[in-house]
Amino acid sequence: MIKLTEKTRRIIRAIFKGVGAAAVALTISACHPPWLTFSEPMYGTGPDRVREEVLIRGIVKSKQTGEPITGIAVLINVKDSNYPRITDHNGEYNYYIYEKQDSYTIIFTDIDGIGNGGRFKQHTITITNEQAEILKENPLIIELEEEVDEE
Repeated sequence: MIKLTEKTRRIIRAIFKGVGAAAVALTISACHPPWLTFSEPMYGTGPDRVREEVLIRGIVKSKQTGEPITGIAVLINVKDSNYPRITDHNGEYNYYIYEKQDSYTIIFTDIDGIGNGGRFKQHTITITNEQAEILKENPLIIELEEEVDEE
């Protein structure tokens, strides 16, 4: 399980406070990040290859209320690289992965503290490629537990 340190969480929170979660989420999902490289043409699959893509999508909800949670960072590990997404106002996220692998590790982290209706515990899951195929039809529903302040 990959666990983010409190320092890393603070840095991520500061970034999102500065530019806004919606702007970052839109930028990340709409643009081609410079750290992401392809070994084949960016547009099209080339004459002799058909690219198999995997769609991983889901909804993040509060375990206590069942309500969708906005602003949860969703990191998926593909070939030892993490690709971030942020849940939208419906608690939804999605990834298109162009390199199939046997399994995918997904980390759900609350990066904006109480800004999305509470603070939620980090949660990590691993799904197989077969389980990922099912997500084309049925989104993965993750329920996060709220962190309780111990005073």
